[in-house]
Amino acid sequence: MKSKAILQLAFFVTQFLCVPVVSGQNAFNPSELKEDFQLFRTALEEAHPGIYRYETKAAMDESFESIVKELDKPLSQQEFYKILNPVLTKIGCGHTKLMPSEDKGFMYYYNMETLFPLKLFLDKNKAYVRYSYDTKVKLEPGTEITAINGIAMGEIIEGLLNNLFSDGHNQTFKYYELNRYFNALFSNFYLEEGKAHNQFNITYKYRGKKGSMSLPSVSYQIVMEHDTAKQNSIPYQLEFKNGKTALLTIRTFWPDEEKYNFEAFLKETFTDINAKSIQNLILDLRGNEGGKDAFGALLLSYLVNAEFRYYDKLVLATNERFTFVEHAQLPEGYEQLRALITQTEDGEFRWEHNGNLAVQTPQENPFKGRVYVLIDGACFSVTSEFCAVANHLDRVSFIGEETGGGYYGNNSGAFAIVTLPNSKMKLGIPLMAYYTAVKDYEFTDRGIVPHYQVQPTIMGILSGKDEIMERTMKIMNKG
Repeated sequence: MKSKAILQLAFFVTQFLCVPVVSGQNAFNPSELKEDFQLFRTALEEAHPGIYRYETKAAMDESFESIVKELDKPLSQQEFYKILNPVLTKIGCGHTKLMPSEDKGFMYYYNMETLFPLKLFLDKNKAYVRYSYDTKVKLEPGTEITAINGIAMGEIIEGLLNNLFSDGHNQTFKYYELNRYFNALFSNFYLEEGKAHNQFNITYKYRGKKGSMSLPSVSYQIVMEHDTAKQNSIPYQLEFKNGKTALLTIRTFWPDEEKYNFEAFLKETFTDINAKSIQNLILDLRGNEGGKDAFGALLLSYLVNAEFRYYDKLVLATNERFTFVEHAQLPEGYEQLRALITQTEDGEFRWEHNGNLAVQTPQENPFKGRVYVLIDGACFSVTSEFCAVANHLDRVSFIGEETGGGYYGNNSGAFAIVTLPNSKMKLGIPLMAYYTAVKDYEFTDRGIVPHYQVQPTIMGILSGKDEIMERTMKIMNKG
């Protein structure tokens, strides 16, 4: 995720470790629920700089009012969460989050000991088996799951998409999250906390034959042990595919800086690339959810030979003290920092203290060959900012899937973390709206749409093919 302040890292990792476990939930009475909801709404309306970036105030007001009508009876925390979350997603901000429970693993909140036991690949309204977390389950990879517990797969996917966050009306980031966290999301929204879910009844299709079976549940620990082992922890690397082509893979813009020096790596990388007279650079940004905004501008400075602008402006909702401060954890020095917020003649509140607002200078010896950037729905925040400006400068060719982050920017930076007093859920509100220095893009509410769209398939995944890379090599070889 985009991480412009230490507070945001705390938001995703540290802050939620002290929240009580929600198993055996108590019900909250209507007055308690309404008190929490009023704080929820007030905090968003006061502090969120992009609450009306993609939706009108009238539309958001209507969504908020729809919540009130559902708070007329006692609800558990999970039931309350399922009412608030889909309304929150309508803002169209991938950095806004509602965290309802102990965050042992991001997205895993409820029923952590009884999770769905299959790793699925979701493609539009269909779901295919990649592998099983339980070796006793005998389902062939590629089997289509048509229903779980009597609920059609298409209905499940649609319901989960309505509860996932992304910038604007983008869908690829939602599918990225869905493919990564389906087991967690299904438990959060389709299983009731506190009830036994030791097995799942599924229907399926495989090679034209239909069937049904019961699957045993698995624990969160088993899921994590299996999936974590498959992750590549190297943040970036360079390799040469042949005498003309280099492949630069950057998996994150927030590496462990005690182990990896990004600035030094880029300097060494492009010195090496230029020394070898490389003609084609493949920049693989797939899976890169962002990091430090300065790193996006730095990378671009190695690819252009003229000055460029990166950010157009950074906007806040207000410079006034929030009315909900007693319920919030705010950025360190918040009261002092408010004094540095300026107001324009038209009433807009600006933050002028970011190096990416200045005109950016290219490196002395930038790469001047062809650049092919591989992207997917996980390209978010800083990564999508880099892609947007690179596209605006007409410097690169994009191959793959639409980025998850918005073309014209996002809401992120430092956060207000608001604790709802009764349910104890935590609402993470980004305090700054970032606007990239771009214009005249066709899709105002979307990410960067690639020049060559390549959608991975279940057959490609199961066969170990990198379909986006294969298409890139064909395009590059044709010149």
